[in-house]
Amino acid sequence: MRQHYLILILIMLGLTVAFVMLGSESLNKDLGRIQTLDSQIKTSQEKLNSARIMDQELSQFAMIIDNSLTKDKKFSFDEINEFKTGIGQMAHERQISITKLSDTSKWSLPNLIEITFNMELEATYRQIGQFISDMESQDNIIKIQTLDISPVQRSDEDILANAESRYRVLLEISVFKVKKEV
Repeated sequence: MRQHYLILILIMLGLTVAFVMLGSESLNKDLGRIQTLDSQIKTSQEKLNSARIMDQELSQFAMIIDNSLTKDKKFSFDEINEFKTGIGQMAHERQISITKLSDTSKWSLPNLIEITFNMELEATYRQIGQFISDMESQDNIIKIQTLDISPVQRSDEDILANAESRYRVLLEISVFKVKKEV
C-alpha cells in the first residue's frame, strides 16, 4: 500500500512539474508575442507622431502659399497697412522702438509682386534676434534684403546703470506675392 501512495505522489509531482513547465512555456511565448506587439505599437506611434508633425508643417506651408497667391497686380493699401500694423505690434511686444517705417513698391518679375519695407529700429541684440524670428514666422513670403546694425551713443547714466547696449538697426525686407496664372 505504501508503494501505491508513493507512486501516486510521484505521478502527482510529475503532473505538477509538467503543468508548471507547460504553463511557463505558454507564458514565455505570450510574453514574447506581447513584446513584439508592444514594439510594433511604439513604432506605429512614432510614425503617427511624425505624420502629425509633417501635417502641421505642411498646413502652415499651405497657409503661406494661400496668403501669397493673388490675382491683383500690386499690394492693396489694406494689405500694406495690415503688415505695417503687424510689424508695429511685434516691435511693441519686444519693446523695440521704431524710428522709421516706410514702404516702396518695386518692379519685379512678371509673375511676382514685391513690396519693400525699410525700417529703422533701436533695440538690443536679443530683441533684434527675436524680432527677426517673429518676422520669419509671418504667413507671407519674406526676404531680408539688408540688415545693418550699429551701436547707439550711450549716455553716462546708461553706462553707470550697466544697461544693456542698444543698437540702431536698418532693416530692409521684401514681401512677395505670386500672381495666379489663369
